[in-house]
Amino acid sequence: MAERVYLDTNVYCRPLDDQSDKRIQTESRAFIEIADIALSGKIEILTSDYVRFEIKEILDPLKKKDVGGFERTLSSVNVTSSERLITLAREFSAECNLNSLDALHASAACIGDANFLLTCDDEILHKKVCIEKLSAEKGYRLKVRNPVNYLKEKAEVKKWQPHG
Repeated sequence: MAERVYLDTNVYCRPLDDQSDKRIQTESRAFIEIADIALSGKIEILTSDYVRFEIKEILDPLKKKDVGGFERTLSSVNVTSSERLITLAREFSAECNLNSLDALHASAACIGDANFLLTCDDEILHKKVCIEKLSAEKGYRLKVRNPVNYLKEKAEVKKWQPHG
């Protein structure tokens, strides 16, 4: 089974953000590399009703169209809202001090059985230990990463795998 990766909305937005910032450029390149990996079938991209909600809220019509296109092209699984998901989100919010939407993304990633939640959001990244710990306590195997660090980790794992 392919690794399952949940992309936060901001990851889809990166190539359309202001590229004068070095971090944004690096995260944009990482997104494009992840998109290539997904399109080759090596990973499965998960989305959710919450990603789609955030895309609908993008004010710039061209950016909204492009981000929506990325999301539709790359994602093969949509995690829909449910009572179970919302209950878990409330726990993420209370335990990890996540805002509502970030808690919903973390919950959707868990409910969708994602291996990774990729985000460019420092708020979420600073709380990754709490998110991963609560996920594990609930029986999920979610890891939270920035797209750049995700790719670096994957490259390191590849180097250490025996050949043959």
